[in-house]
Amino acid sequence: MADSKCIQMIQTNFSLYGLVLSRELRISFAKQLLKIPQNERESWLNRIIELILAQNLSDPHVGAEHIKIAIEECLEPNKLKDTETVFNVIDGYNIPKIKYDISKKKFIIDNENSYPETQYKSLVFKYRFEMAWYKTLRHKQFLSSKFEKQQTHKTNLIPIEYLLSELRTGNVCIMGLITQLMEDQYYLEDTSGTIKIDLSNTDFQDTFIMEGFIVIVNGVYKDDVLHVKTIDLPPIESSESLRSDFGDTNTFGGSHNVSLKMSEKLQIHEETNQDGMIVFIAELWLDVPHVLQKFKTILDGYMDYPPIAFVLCGHFLSFPTNTTSAKTLITGFKNLAEIITQYTSIKESTKFVFVPGPHDLGSPKILPKPPLPKCIIEEVTKMIPNAIFTTNPCRIQYCTKEIVILREDMLTKMCRNTLRFPKEEHFFKHFAKAIISQSHLTPVPLQVVPVYWKYDHALQIFPTPDLIVIADNFETYTTNYSDCYVINPGMFAKNNFSFQSYVPAINQIQDCQLPNDINVT
Repeated sequence: MADSKCIQMIQTNFSLYGLVLSRELRISFAKQLLKIPQNERESWLNRIIELILAQNLSDPHVGAEHIKIAIEECLEPNKLKDTETVFNVIDGYNIPKIKYDISKKKFIIDNENSYPETQYKSLVFKYRFEMAWYKTLRHKQFLSSKFEKQQTHKTNLIPIEYLLSELRTGNVCIMGLITQLMEDQYYLEDTSGTIKIDLSNTDFQDTFIMEGFIVIVNGVYKDDVLHVKTIDLPPIESSESLRSDFGDTNTFGGSHNVSLKMSEKLQIHEETNQDGMIVFIAELWLDVPHVLQKFKTILDGYMDYPPIAFVLCGHFLSFPTNTTSAKTLITGFKNLAEIITQYTSIKESTKFVFVPGPHDLGSPKILPKPPLPKCIIEEVTKMIPNAIFTTNPCRIQYCTKEIVILREDMLTKMCRNTLRFPKEEHFFKHFAKAIISQSHLTPVPLQVVPVYWKYDHALQIFPTPDLIVIADNFETYTTNYSDCYVINPGMFAKNNFSFQSYVPAINQIQDCQLPNDINVT
């Protein structure tokens, strides 16, 4: 009789939450529940149901593995689950694509992957524009639709097709992609049409503006030309606000279905490791003995307190690729591995993440760039089990922190192609604002930074992570915008052996530099 009551209680409680449990599982679960004192059974049952719901089920049918995970968490609440990884490197081919669902009126994970290869090229900028468009319409400054009642404090964004079809003139506000369809003549383009723009008397709002950017312009439309008065970047939506669309769905990437951003156990693990840090080094030339000696000096300094990880970005050779590059690189990595094995504590507890540079061996200069070839790294992976060779760009999840890494001379290229320079005193902050507002690491034309059309979403930064590392052939800098650090560790071999470290527990960036006793060229 007690068994049937227990089974009925399980059925009732699961049904209240819209969950379906087979009869066999109800009987098996009831046997486990009967081992608990009667006055505690219902609270245990409700707790298990909460933990099952937290697993982000794809359908209402509950399986034995879901119940097993929930029971284990109840018995050992402080133990990390298998899906709660402390340190996880995510390559550019395993990053989810995010798009706006018009029917649901929110951003979702797009699992559609059946387009013909050639169609992806036309979708690259379409997806970039739609993301910026719907993100902007959610902002309180703008009307959410054309049919919303006009309010004095709100701005009405007009699609270009309305401007052309209604022969509307006068002051207008438009969002579009800056393109150069004819030499020295710029146009504004959205998914509905294209108009010529005149930038001769434009206020650039002291920010980076360049071809390929999605911008919001105010101006006067006259004689088939939009005479732009002001031009600015789309507003930035906070990461917390965007995450409300996804709930606990994993938007960052990796094998786990549930986002680890809000994991209480990982948060505790992160806070207890107050001295833990991730070290970023770019241009670690393995063919230059003095550079390897300087890296050995760094290992000496961290010997007693091994970092969480070393993130080593290319290029890994001091000279352009030629017929001797492969042999030199194999020798260089072998020398590096021999240095690391001298420090047992670091070798056993620290991860070594290798991110290839644009001109490193293995593939064309197109993003995402695959890891270095296996024939080159084979010896290193045998000697250093914690060595991880990944793509460029890549992502790192450490506890609740989300880190995006790109090895590309982005700031250099943006300076070369910008229409107007911002003020120098806020130079790096303007760069951070530009890429975060565009929700993209390389918001430039494809001829400036080539991207595989199918994997353009791998360069999205949406929602905004905690840290963006752009290893650039530029001076070292650290800036913060919209609660996101944007840093450049500098070129280790060229920039006086500078590098940077990140302390996740206190969310702090530290600039580091070794004494330069020999000039490396």
